[in-house]
Amino acid sequence: MLAGAIVLLLLVGTGLLIGTTLRVPTAPELVLSGYVVAFAEVIGLCLFLSLFDLMTRTALIAGTVLLFLAAVALWLSAGRPRFPSLERRVPIDVWRSRPLLATCTASALALAYVVALIVVTPPNGWDPLNYHLSRAAFWLQSGHVGYIDAAYDQRLNFNPPNGEIGFAFALGVTRQETFVGFVQFFGALACSLAIFCLARRLGLGRAEALFGSVLFLTLPIVLLQSSGAKNDIVVASFVLAACVFVLRPSHRELGLASIATALAIGTKFTAAYGLAILLALALVAPRREGRTRQVAAIALGAIAGSYWYLVNAIETGHLLGDQSNAGRLTAPLHPRENLLAGYGLAVDTLDLSGAQGRDLLLYVVAAVIVALGLALFAERTRRNTRCALGAGLIVASPLILLVLSTRLGRPSLIRLYDWLGKPDGYLAVGDDVASSPRTASDTASWFGPLGFLLVVGVGIVAFAMVRKGSLARAAGMAIAVPLTWFALVGLTLTYHPWQGRFFIVPVALSAVLWGLMLRSRATAWSAAAIAAVTMLLTLDHYVEKPSGLRLLERAPTASVWQMKRWQVQSEHDPALAPIFQFLDEKVPENDSIALALGPNEFGFPAFGPHLQRRVELVPFGSSASTVSARWLLADPRRSAELDSSCWHRALLSERGSVFRRERSGCPSA
Repeated sequence: MLAGAIVLLLLVGTGLLIGTTLRVPTAPELVLSGYVVAFAEVIGLCLFLSLFDLMTRTALIAGTVLLFLAAVALWLSAGRPRFPSLERRVPIDVWRSRPLLATCTASALALAYVVALIVVTPPNGWDPLNYHLSRAAFWLQSGHVGYIDAAYDQRLNFNPPNGEIGFAFALGVTRQETFVGFVQFFGALACSLAIFCLARRLGLGRAEALFGSVLFLTLPIVLLQSSGAKNDIVVASFVLAACVFVLRPSHRELGLASIATALAIGTKFTAAYGLAILLALALVAPRREGRTRQVAAIALGAIAGSYWYLVNAIETGHLLGDQSNAGRLTAPLHPRENLLAGYGLAVDTLDLSGAQGRDLLLYVVAAVIVALGLALFAERTRRNTRCALGAGLIVASPLILLVLSTRLGRPSLIRLYDWLGKPDGYLAVGDDVASSPRTASDTASWFGPLGFLLVVGVGIVAFAMVRKGSLARAAGMAIAVPLTWFALVGLTLTYHPWQGRFFIVPVALSAVLWGLMLRSRATAWSAAAIAAVTMLLTLDHYVEKPSGLRLLERAPTASVWQMKRWQVQSEHDPALAPIFQFLDEKVPENDSIALALGPNEFGFPAFGPHLQRRVELVPFGSSASTVSARWLLADPRRSAELDSSCWHRALLSERGSVFRRERSGCPSA
């Protein structure tokens, strides 16, 4: 833990020193540039060490120290440029805005809970245990970032790797699986900071910019993913940082935009949608003479960030790699699939994450409190009474959204699917968790009732303000991006109910304007109330890590705080619990283990909480007679392939078996 804290401070110091040397003009943009530089440092260091198979703990720490010293030398050689000045006092408009202070307080408490989840509970969830964390652990074991031989799931190989390199760095330095959650956590803070910077660029006041940036952190998919080991927030942070810096005319900040673009493209395929937004920003820039430089910076970043597609081509002959077990995810300009995706996405925006059972009524309780508060503490006029009632109705509106989703949206989506002849897509029929708008999950959630109301409502208001000339024309981008992004996704991907996480960037750009609500006391308090209730419900009913707290809904629930590692990591698929329990309690922590798994199965738990076990992969079709590991985990299908003279079954379960190696009668490995 101490080594991790020291390395984090060195990364922060390096980023801030480089940003200061580049003379980034404002303190918020300096911090954002420090984040981009620090993450680029992590990626560059890991890739450099990979050339020599030296991606070890010692080398990672030593490399971080050397880069910090180099940053100090660069800063000194530049004449010790001063850090941008900070406000010595909190601006008066921030102190006077009680809805803002209430939202900041509630968000701070929620983020403190998220930090506790990161530090105390092990990572879990389908994708992290299947490939996000597994590939990071295999890279550390081999000493380099690269293709993994005999991979049980090709997502271990073909996906862009920058997010997982961040996980590998955190795992490699700390040797604590819990700390990988901080990668996404810092990414969420960077997204919020970028929103603040963009809002200030558009002329919003400090309080207004802060309100929008904090409200973004209260949205369910953002809040939940900031505690886990996925990469959607990480890629969003880079795209948003690039949006901030691409609007600056100087070569130095365009260099930061290029680096952020490269980091985004190298993290996830969804960055390609962000690339279209960045190019649009460059083309509508007010200074025509800078447009060529801006487009060139984005293009260079995109080319540099595409390095893994070259690796895919070398390893498999295809730029996208071997996606044979990934299923059909893309449907560019396929009318039936596009129509299903577009309608399905529209239905899924009606999200009530965490509003389980009677806990939904907490919105009604909050509505009454807000309406009474506004009525009692404002001048008693007819107009103020109407505002109080309107605010109450807004806070209670999630009940209407639930009816629209469950009574109209979901049934009509299934009818459309049948009418179209059941095109490619996944509707999660029979899966109450994935298909329910009430599910709070770091995969299935969207942006809650507040996200839907603000993207639509503020978009309409801002459009009217732009037409009147009371808001900068550049604000039109923040209004148009959600619609453009929605169209791009609908026209290129097949439908499934887990695509809300792909929309973090456009919702964040919409949040740039959410601070406008502070100009109306009623709407500001409405947003603050919905945000507070949504955060409480989302964290309480977090599917992957339930709190166990009972509110209005009195049904008994599990608590992640009382679970062991194997229980937490099988929460998403309870049938795996006996296997994970055996690995944690019966297999010695320093013994080696082999894996004979298939696509969509979990490899990471076998490494142990401190990555102390060596893990070997069994090629498909192999009897594992020459495998050197002492233990072997195999799924039911692959168990039949094993050489029974070499392997003795120590555990048989519904989802697989654990074997112990037999020395007698087995060829030497």
